[in-house]
Amino acid sequence: MKNIPVKPTVSTRENVDRWDGPSGQIFVEVKTTNSVRDVRGVFLALAYLISDEPSQNIAVCVLVGTRLSNQRLHEELTRFRQVVHPAIAKRIHCLLGTGDQREGLTFVGSINETPEGFIDWLAERVSSETLNEHLPQLPARQIVIAVLAQLLLWNEPPVTVKYLQEICRVSYPTVAAVLKDMHDKGGLEDSGKRGVRMRRLSTGEWMELARDHARQRKVFLFTDPTGQSLPEQLVKRLLHLQDAEKLGRSVRIGGVIGASSHFPKLDITAAPRLDLSVVIDPTQIAALLDAGLLQKTRPGQRVALAIHVTSYISAMTGRQSTSHGPWADELECLADLVEMGFTREATEMAQHMEMTNKKGSPTN
Repeated sequence: MKNIPVKPTVSTRENVDRWDGPSGQIFVEVKTTNSVRDVRGVFLALAYLISDEPSQNIAVCVLVGTRLSNQRLHEELTRFRQVVHPAIAKRIHCLLGTGDQREGLTFVGSINETPEGFIDWLAERVSSETLNEHLPQLPARQIVIAVLAQLLLWNEPPVTVKYLQEICRVSYPTVAAVLKDMHDKGGLEDSGKRGVRMRRLSTGEWMELARDHARQRKVFLFTDPTGQSLPEQLVKRLLHLQDAEKLGRSVRIGGVIGASSHFPKLDITAAPRLDLSVVIDPTQIAALLDAGLLQKTRPGQRVALAIHVTSYISAMTGRQSTSHGPWADELECLADLVEMGFTREATEMAQHMEMTNKKGSPTN
């Protein structure tokens, strides 16, 4: 397919995440293993990865749920550093996570001073990684499309296949297949050799994208038997928990409340429920917000809280500035409105997204 950069080297791995810090990027691979051989394999893969990165960037192997001790990990790291180039060796690190994930993990290892915010991000990242095998995830194809849509809304420049691999945490063949399909259907801009970008969408196309996104997400619905939990109260509780660092910032507010932040003219007087977009255990979040909330089991029960598991959020959170606040992305909010049956209001928001994006300014 034309306009797609050549396949990157082995420096990009599907299970490596990235944290953007003030002094550089930290690449992280989380591993749950008791095998020293596995640890050596991660060290080697991270060395390949970091060799293609600027000198200020580092890579970390994070071990959780393991019988290996911090001393054993340190010994393996020391041996590995002795056999690789010194310029690479000093940029490879290891951390051991111990403790209860619900109470908070503690990390020890070869990084003496971690940048502010990194450990909080890492603890949430580990929690998400551990739960990935139990929680339903968005199809990889939908993750790529959702990320491209959000980058379009932020009016970001074209991006490379390598970038999409890293931020979506999917394989090269997956990204290439999605881009080829979009290209064949006229869904990409002709941006030459600079990279790829989704073309601007019409109102109808945004609505169709939102419907498809809503269909592919998994939603967990919670009801309040007492009828006392109001959306506004749950929002206050959520923000309090985040300020107290008891709940991660990747938990984002969507639905009517989030949509109103992106589209202040939204014609809905009151939110019927609180919608959240998350990458971690929905039952844990519901329990933190209100211990009395119960998962919905019957059609007639009123929904107080809807939690959408959307695995690409953790990657996009790092791209957002603090000015974006606690709100879910526009596509998530639009999908929430569609899911709740607010078709007219969702169409008006989609029109706002189309017109604002055409002007070349962010939608919020």
